[in-house]
Amino acid sequence: MHVRDRALLESVQKYFGGVGTITKIGGSYTEKYSMVHYEVSSVKHLTEVIIAHFDKYPLITQKRGDFELFKQVVGMLARKEHLTPEGIQQVVNIRASINHGLSAVQKSAFPNSVPVLRPIVEPVKNIDLY
Repeated sequence: MHVRDRALLESVQKYFGGVGTITKIGGSYTEKYSMVHYEVSSVKHLTEVIIAHFDKYPLITQKRGDFELFKQVVGMLARKEHLTPEGIQQVVNIRASINHGLSAVQKSAFPNSVPVLRPIVEPVKNIDLY
């Protein structure tokens, strides 16, 4: 997000009990190009705070499929499965199915990657958002 929106990320961080960090990136010569991002890297915080929240309040779009795959990866990290060659390849295979898939650099580093099937998310009908 643009640096002018930092307060929004701080509100999100506060909502999640202060876990994670907000970092400014870029824009060393001018604020015009400065960005901030919010990152939670602790497996414990991801599991107990972030994933718990989205399990309680599920996403209602196709992003839920990405979330379910992300949740699988966090589970693998918690079980330390990523520490084996097979485990890291499975993490990469899952990553290949999230958002826009693997970057060119990731594809060259893991040429045998096979994207996993994304979970199908059924559209929510008659949802009352208010």
